[in-house]
Amino acid sequence: MGLKWLFTKMFAVLFHPESFWKEGAGRREGVNAMKDYAAPVIAMVQLVKLPLVGVPKPAMIMAIVSFIVDVSVLYLLSGAIASIAGPDRKASLQDDILAMLCYALTPVWLAEPFYFADAWRWLFLVGALVHAFLILKPGLHATLDMETVQVEALTGKSALLTCGASLASFMALTGLIRIFTSL
Repeated sequence: MGLKWLFTKMFAVLFHPESFWKEGAGRREGVNAMKDYAAPVIAMVQLVKLPLVGVPKPAMIMAIVSFIVDVSVLYLLSGAIASIAGPDRKASLQDDILAMLCYALTPVWLAEPFYFADAWRWLFLVGALVHAFLILKPGLHATLDMETVQVEALTGKSALLTCGASLASFMALTGLIRIFTSL
């Protein structure tokens, strides 16, 4: 997968999420969302943040730790949402939810460079979370073969989990920013 494919997917996810899920829900064969989409997007965001730290060694350490935090949040969320989806779930459900979250968390990752904007960082986080929820809802409907009532209940729980995990990640990254920019 090349850069053109990556930016095309990012554009589709961010600006046309409902049509993205309608068209792309069945075409995930051969695409590992974590390896082909999420990891490059997270790495790209970390590269954008490097000049904001200023000092090369702390910037690289922060980029590596931020990458690990983002990937950890992604895996923890997929496991939590899959466990909430029900005990009678099929084995591939967690992989499907992980793939859906790889696309749905794109706005949260793209907002990370704005965490350096002191008082405005909360506004960027809230905007990114709202946008992520707008991507998450049709994504859950496209990913899960459940009744609409069950998916709506799962959407609320997933939104709460995503908000909590993103806030924890935000607080950790904000702490890292303060540590590494003060060196």
